[in-house]
Amino acid sequence: MAGPGRDVDESEGAITSVSERSLFADVPHAEPLPALLPASHPATQPLSPERSAPIPAPQPGPVIRFRRQLSHLSPSGIRNSVASAAGLELDRGVAFLLVPVFLACGVIVYFSLTVEPDFPQPIAVVVLTALCAAVTRSWRKTHLCFMAALLCALGVLAAKVETWRAGTRMLGSEIQTQLTGRVVRLDQMANGRIRLTIDVMSTARPTLRYAPGRVRVSARKIPAEMTAGSVATGYVRLLPPTGPVRPDSYDFSFDSYFAGIGASGFFLGDPKIVVSEDVPFAARLSSWIEKARENIADHIRDSIGGAEGEIAAALIIGVRAGIPEEINESMRRTGIYHIISISGLHMALVAGTIMGLLRGAFALFPDFSSRRPVKKYAAAAALLSIAAYLIFSGIVVAAERSFIMLAVMLVAVLFDRAALTMRNLTISAIAVIVVSPHEVVGPSFQMSFAATAALVGAYAGWSDYRADRATAPPQRRSPVAFVTRKLAAGTGTIAMTSIIAGSATALFAIWHFQRVSPLSLFANLAVMPIVTVVMFLAVLSALAMPFGFDGPFLYMMGKGLTAMIAISGWISERSPVDAVGLISLQSVLLVTVALVIATMATTWLRL
Repeated sequence: MAGPGRDVDESEGAITSVSERSLFADVPHAEPLPALLPASHPATQPLSPERSAPIPAPQPGPVIRFRRQLSHLSPSGIRNSVASAAGLELDRGVAFLLVPVFLACGVIVYFSLTVEPDFPQPIAVVVLTALCAAVTRSWRKTHLCFMAALLCALGVLAAKVETWRAGTRMLGSEIQTQLTGRVVRLDQMANGRIRLTIDVMSTARPTLRYAPGRVRVSARKIPAEMTAGSVATGYVRLLPPTGPVRPDSYDFSFDSYFAGIGASGFFLGDPKIVVSEDVPFAARLSSWIEKARENIADHIRDSIGGAEGEIAAALIIGVRAGIPEEINESMRRTGIYHIISISGLHMALVAGTIMGLLRGAFALFPDFSSRRPVKKYAAAAALLSIAAYLIFSGIVVAAERSFIMLAVMLVAVLFDRAALTMRNLTISAIAVIVVSPHEVVGPSFQMSFAATAALVGAYAGWSDYRADRATAPPQRRSPVAFVTRKLAAGTGTIAMTSIIAGSATALFAIWHFQRVSPLSLFANLAVMPIVTVVMFLAVLSALAMPFGFDGPFLYMMGKGLTAMIAISGWISERSPVDAVGLISLQSVLLVTVALVIATMATTWLRL
C-alpha cells in the first residue's frame, strides 16, 4: 500500500491533469463512471519500466457517435438516449441558461395578447405556479415544468409592470396648439432642420386635456442661445406616433410609448425662449449632460467636418441625426450600419482600449505589477469608462443593454471569473429583461443576443477542438512569414465572426425589416479593420480632448471614416436587391429554438 505522501502526490497530479472544460465535453456514454476503483484494479497499479502505457484509440466525433447510436437503437432506446442526454445537460447547469429564454417567452406572450390583463391575473398565476413548483420538488420532471411555467408567468408580470410604469399619454389625432415646455435634447438633422425633444409644461389655444408628457418636434431655426434645459414656446402641429409602414412590419409607435414620446410634429414658426426660475435638480443635471454632449459634438464637427464629422460624433457621443441619408442607406445595404449605433462593438472597443493602455502602462513598472492585481485595476477603470460612455452617449437602449453585458463580464474579471461565458451572457439577458422587458420583442435585443450567443458557443466549441489536438512546438519563421500569418489569422477571425454573427441574426433582420444584406461579409471584412483603428483613435481623442491635444487623433479619425464611406458606397452600388418580403412567424420561432439548443447544449443534442 502506498504511503500518505504518495497519495498526495498522485492526487495532485490528477487534479492538475484535468481541464475544467473537459467536464463539459461530449462523452461516449451517458452512464456515470465509478467514483472509486479498487486498489487491485490494473488502472491503479504503477507502470513498470518494461511496460509502456497503452496508446488510446482516437475517439469518434459527436456526429459519428450520434449516427452509430441511431443505427442500432429502437424507438424506445432513442427516447432513453435523449432522456439520458437531457439529464446530463441539466447536471451541467443548462437549466440556468434557459432562465432568460422562459422569461422572454412570458414577455412575448404578454405583448401578443389582444386584451390588456389586470394586475391580479398575472400575480395569481405567479403565486399558483410558485406553489406548485414548491410542492413538486421531489418529482424532478414535474418540478422543472412548473419552474418553466413560473418563469413565463414572471415574464408576463415584468412586462405588465413596465407597461404600467411607462404610462405614456399618446396623442389620439392630429392637432395644432400653443406648446410650452423644457427642451430635453437638440439634434442637428442632415436636412438643416433642428429636432427638439421637449417635456410638455402647458398647452393653449386649445388646451389639451390629455396632453402628452413628452413630444419630439422639428424647427427650421431656433434662437442661438437655446440649449438643453431652456424653456421653449411656439405654435406646433402635433401628430400621433407613426405605426408600421405595412402590416406586420416594424411598429415605431411601440418604441415611442416606452421612450415616453406621446406625439411628434413640427413648429409652424420659430420657437422662442421663455425665462423660467423653477428648474428641478434632475432637469439641471440632465441639461448639463446634454450641453456637454452638444459642445463635444460641435467640436468634433468643426474639427473633422462633412459627413465624416457627423459619423465621428455618432461614434463618440451617439448623435447621429446629422448623417446624410444616402450614407445611412449605403451602410444598411452593406450590413455595416451596426457600426453607427452605439452598442456592444463600441463598448467592447472602448473597454478593450482602456484595459490595453493601462496594462501596457503598468508593464512599465514591473515591481509594482508583480505585487498588485493590475488586471483588476484595468478592469475597474474600463468599467468606469464605459459607464461614462453610456451617460454621454445619451443612454439609448442599445447602449444600455451593451453596458449591462460588459459590466457583468468586467465584474467577473474583478472576482477572478471567466469573462466571456454563456453564464455571464445569461445574467446579462436576465438583467435586460427585468429592466426593459419590451426590448425582447424588438430587433435590437434579438439580434445582439443571438449574435453574442452564437459567437460564445462557437468560441467554446473551437476551444474544445483545439484542446483535443496535439500541437507541435511553433517553428521559427522569418518576419515576413510571421506578419503574413498574423494577417491571415486576423482576416480569418473577422470572416468567421461575420459569418457566425450574420447567420445568427439574418432571420431576425428579415422578420423585422424585410431586407437582408447579401454582401455584408465582404463589407465587414473590408471595413472592420478600419473601424477598429477609428474607435481606438476615438478613445484617444476623448482622453486628450480635455487637454486640447485631440486634433491629430480627430484628423486621422476623419481620414479613416472617409475610407469607410468610400468602401461602403462602392459595395452598396454593386449590391443586388436586398428586399425579401414577409416571412412566417413559425419560421422565426423554429430557428430561434434551434439557435437556443445549438448554443447552449453540450452533448449530441446540439445536433
